Amino acid sequence: MSLFKRITTTISARVDQLVGEIENHDAVVEAAIKDARQATAKAKVRLQRLTQERQKLESRIDGLRQREIEWTERAQRSAEPDEDKALACLRRRRECQRQIAELSAAVTKQREAEEKISADVRQAETRINEMNQKRSLMRTRESAAEALANFSRLDEVQSINVDDTFDRWEIRITEAETRNGTNLQNDAVDSLEREFIDTEERESLRSELAALTKEVGRE
Repeated sequence: MSLFKRITTTISARVDQLVGEIENHDAVVEAAIKDARQATAKAKVRLQRLTQERQKLESRIDGLRQREIEWTERAQRSAEPDEDKALACLRRRRECQRQIAELSAAVTKQREAEEKISADVRQAETRINEMNQKRSLMRTRESAAEALANFSRLDEVQSINVDDTFDRWEIRITEAETRNGTNLQNDAVDSLEREFIDTEERESLRSELAALTKEVGRE
């Protein structure tokens, strides 16, 4: 089973467990992301160790290749004066070649393992980023939904209480203005009414004066 599949399986099991325990979806997703990050971090540590081990193997291979060259040169120098020594040098060279072949095969396997884990880590990191982005989106949508719900509740309250509240508020202000002689609205109405009354009274008095004047003329 690949690393990514193991991470996915772990996350799924964790989510199933939490869903059965709580209904806070944000907390469930947060726990899943946390588990995924931990698994990915462990994979990165493992990948780093594999890389270090491969580098050590490659360093050993470089040393063996240098030894192979040395034993080859020694065999060449010893061939004419001392054949047995030359053959012994060749045996040492063959041993170097054998170890180089084994270590090279191990390095190949290490590289394959590194590539596989690297791909799994990239896939897991992509999935974590996707979960983070989706969580942010869901949080935003949830906040908007809660705001709309609050507005809906406010509308319900308004339809029941707010009009009455405004009426009581206005009554209280009017009473205060009346007590303090600062009922501007009533003052404005009274002033206008007095203006009309004065005009009407003036016209009435003029009519009365005109009538009296005619009576005096008849006398």
